[in-house]
Amino acid sequence: MSCGGWSCPAVRLSILLHTVASTSPVRRLTLYSVLAVASAAATAMAAVLWSTYRTDVISVAKQQRFVAHALETSVDKIPYDQESVAIWDDAIKNVRTEFNLKWVEHNLSTWMFDYFKHDQAMVLDDRDQLLYLKTADETVDEPVWDAELAGLVKDLRRQIAAGALDDYEAGRARIPRSVDRVVLGNRPAIASVMPIVTDTGKMPQERGKEFLLVSVRFLDTTFVENLSSDYQLAGARFSRSAIINPPERSFALENAAGQTIGYFVWRPFLPGSVIFWEVAPVIAFGLVCIGSAVVLLIRGLRSSYAQLIASGAAASHAASHDVLTALPNRAYFDRQLMSALSARQDGPQPLALLFLDLDRFKTVNDTLGHAAGDELIKQFVLRIGQMLAPENFLARTGGDEFAIIVPDATDQCTIEELCADILTLVAAPFDVRGTHAVVGVSIGIAMARVDHVAPADLARQADIALYQAKGTGRNCFCFFTKDVEDRLRAHAVLEADLRAALGEGGLELAYQPIYNSATLRVAGIEALARWNHPRLGSVSPQIFIAIAEQTGLIHELGHWVLREACGAICDTDFATLAVNVSPVQILKPGFADTLLSTLTETGFPPGRLEIEITEGTLLDTTGVAEKVLQTLRSAGIKIALDDFGTGYSSLSYLMKHQVDRLKIDRSFVSQLGEGSSASSVVRAIVTMAQAIGVSVTAEGVETRDQQAILQQLGCDQLQGHLLSKPVPVVKLLELGDERVASPVAA
Repeated sequence: MSCGGWSCPAVRLSILLHTVASTSPVRRLTLYSVLAVASAAATAMAAVLWSTYRTDVISVAKQQRFVAHALETSVDKIPYDQESVAIWDDAIKNVRTEFNLKWVEHNLSTWMFDYFKHDQAMVLDDRDQLLYLKTADETVDEPVWDAELAGLVKDLRRQIAAGALDDYEAGRARIPRSVDRVVLGNRPAIASVMPIVTDTGKMPQERGKEFLLVSVRFLDTTFVENLSSDYQLAGARFSRSAIINPPERSFALENAAGQTIGYFVWRPFLPGSVIFWEVAPVIAFGLVCIGSAVVLLIRGLRSSYAQLIASGAAASHAASHDVLTALPNRAYFDRQLMSALSARQDGPQPLALLFLDLDRFKTVNDTLGHAAGDELIKQFVLRIGQMLAPENFLARTGGDEFAIIVPDATDQCTIEELCADILTLVAAPFDVRGTHAVVGVSIGIAMARVDHVAPADLARQADIALYQAKGTGRNCFCFFTKDVEDRLRAHAVLEADLRAALGEGGLELAYQPIYNSATLRVAGIEALARWNHPRLGSVSPQIFIAIAEQTGLIHELGHWVLREACGAICDTDFATLAVNVSPVQILKPGFADTLLSTLTETGFPPGRLEIEITEGTLLDTTGVAEKVLQTLRSAGIKIALDDFGTGYSSLSYLMKHQVDRLKIDRSFVSQLGEGSSASSVVRAIVTMAQAIGVSVTAEGVETRDQQAILQQLGCDQLQGHLLSKPVPVVKLLELGDERVASPVAA
């Protein structure tokens, strides 16, 4: 399309330029000035409009993120609120055992309404029938119950049937819950269903028959008001329709199935537009003031952008720091370690990397709760931070894992002193919510003494040293050395060989008789695992059983020992078969059922089986071990406490867990007759056991003097190489009908 005449902009501009060129210099300057100012004004206005638009877009996007975060957080908060009353023995007592309306009104409705701002509370019985319903809005005649809530109840029952409560009781997961955004009575809401369970383990319930607590918070009442106040969102409201009035914005509210149940609507704050209308009168004032107006506008926009930059900086800080402790996180630590090692390129300077892992921290979490665990972590960081030099770099790399970079590690002695100070500092009890919590810390150290050390290699070395420290006994520190690495590799090889031996039948059982002290006749036998390694020869049980416990192979190993021993001894007339059981096995969910199934499979009578546990098993504070031992005793299985006297020997433990037999550790037996106090210790153990009706077996009997002393002190049974070494099952069956002990050569 062509243009001609005065109406065409190009023609008008050409005529204007020709006129300007033919005028006087003063007028030309004036016209040029006017054109310059007009161009500057147009350019400035364009910049203003574009900046206004961009600032508003960024602001709206940021508000969208606030709304999304608030709505997402609200879904997670309701179950946390419920945990304060659902995990409670009193709740079971007052809801299930005997329904106490006054207690329920106060604790399950009024408390949840007033403190957590919930709107409805319901209790369902074990048949999912509505037992109690209360609403915070007293004007509502008929509180809502519909299929949305029934779906959540069905989902929770499915989780429980799938073992979710077992995982919770074993400490592997949080208490199961079913929570979703729903529409109740044409009102958007968040509903959560949670089982009412014991907090001490003392009020067990039949699985799948738990009473349920249902909590509801509507999103179109106080929730909207709180959200509007917290995030400065004007005109906040909920709408079932997507239709909004400009300049309102909306955020789709979806349930877990991705279905939109409504929209959160608000009038967004538009800082760009606000600034524009504030400076618009200045711009309109005239071309003479346009320069000042532009400067003022730029200053205003610069302030807005500075705020956005500050927000970005805060987000960057949050991405590289731990939320709980404000320490650098693992990502920041990795960058800092690389930087510290790179700085050594100018000249080799010693550098030390320390990996720290809190010991017994899980016990604090399990017994006192995660909030107490968080408080302990913060106190730990405060203690360590106050003792470290400013140039040292402390980071939190995991839940109870920390790392320290010491850039100027002049010598190993300096690092040893630092680690010793840390151990002493952490050994002091932590005052956590009025309770003294005692933990320890294991430390692994890697020294960068050569040039060009890769960060990953140094971290691996520190991790190996930490593994060695924890394996040594915890609450200590260990430096990485080639020997430590070699031992770890040898450990890994031995683990692989043990795994193969379990799968290929490379293990065998030996049986050591246990003799009646008075008659020296066989009173029972103990099954012992033996491993004849094809390359290393006989591997000590202390070595391969420790590896099995560390790697989880103990479950397969223990099951194999039980099955093989029961099958071999079932048709014999030995009165008792003793089998050792690790604390790791007992704490595994389903252990008791597996053991009883094995007895059924092999036809071995439970009354002939005796499991030997260590004193560490009785220290379990979760109640799992106690429940397992009660189940086994109910089936007729006897319980023996092995290595008695080497750990937390306690009369209260013996009476609480109803142990049938004590086995005095061989460390006491070996000292008998040598003028030590061992005789007094053994006499005290026997006297205590007789007082509570528990039999006593002395193991490790090696000499006739030891035998005589033990018989004199009143030990019920004897076991050791003096009477019989562990023998294969074929040799065991050759002992003869009388099975009377005879001297065995050392």
